[in-house]
Amino acid sequence: MTFAELLAEVSRSVGGQPQARWVLDEVTNSAWSPSGDASAVASAARMMASQVSSGRPLQYALGHWAFRHLDLLVDERVLIPRPETEYVVERAFQALRKGSRSSTTCVDLGTGSGAIACAMATELRGAIAEVTVLGIDVSQDALDVAALNIARTGARVELHRGSWWEGVPVELEGSVDLVIANPPYVTEEEYEVLDATVRREPKVALVGAISSEGIAGFSPYEVIVGDAPRFLAPGAVLAFECAPSQVGPLRALCEGLGEVTTIVDLAGRDRGVVVECPW
Repeated sequence: MTFAELLAEVSRSVGGQPQARWVLDEVTNSAWSPSGDASAVASAARMMASQVSSGRPLQYALGHWAFRHLDLLVDERVLIPRPETEYVVERAFQALRKGSRSSTTCVDLGTGSGAIACAMATELRGAIAEVTVLGIDVSQDALDVAALNIARTGARVELHRGSWWEGVPVELEGSVDLVIANPPYVTEEEYEVLDATVRREPKVALVGAISSEGIAGFSPYEVIVGDAPRFLAPGAVLAFECAPSQVGPLRALCEGLGEVTTIVDLAGRDRGVVVECPW
């Protein structure tokens, strides 16, 4: 069997040629050796393709996925990193870099795979001399994956278990310069009609509870913003990812913290907010 023939076969199972190339790159280490064991490669590719065709997300089948400049381990314990989140992180970094800082303390609330925390630790150190990064999650399973990614990327990140600010050490009150959060914000109704592959991701990381004002999926923002003033340093930056329908309520919720800007993603959709607190 030639590489082209195997590529065509796998493409039919995984949804197209780009996805098939990712599968073949994974099982061949980006090389097809005519002198190698082609049957073993084909068998491994077919096994992975079978997982995908049965509904397992491609990213989980591969076992890793890209986030900004990082290649991160992912499995069913954590959400799959997405380009929309990358853009939220970029906007947060842009806002943070407006200030003159020799040191900064950053918190990733709901760290999951550790994607945002590892990006903070590896990217901000090039611009700021002293960077402290904390990744917070209530799920021990998620923290276990994040620990693997910290080791994989060489990022310097402290992991703490807890629900939102409860996981942040009290000694950091009044000293946090950057907060990024991509909390669960899907409603129960929305979850029921999500694509089946998305519902293979952990529900606890997708679905948010109803807020005290009755907004579905909005409770995590209410908790995070409500407790934020206790932890934020002067000039702090907060960035949140949310559903387009939640941007209006989220802007209103954050107005007491500072200047609020809507994040519009590269597809032109409202995707979250950035808050720049006064100095």
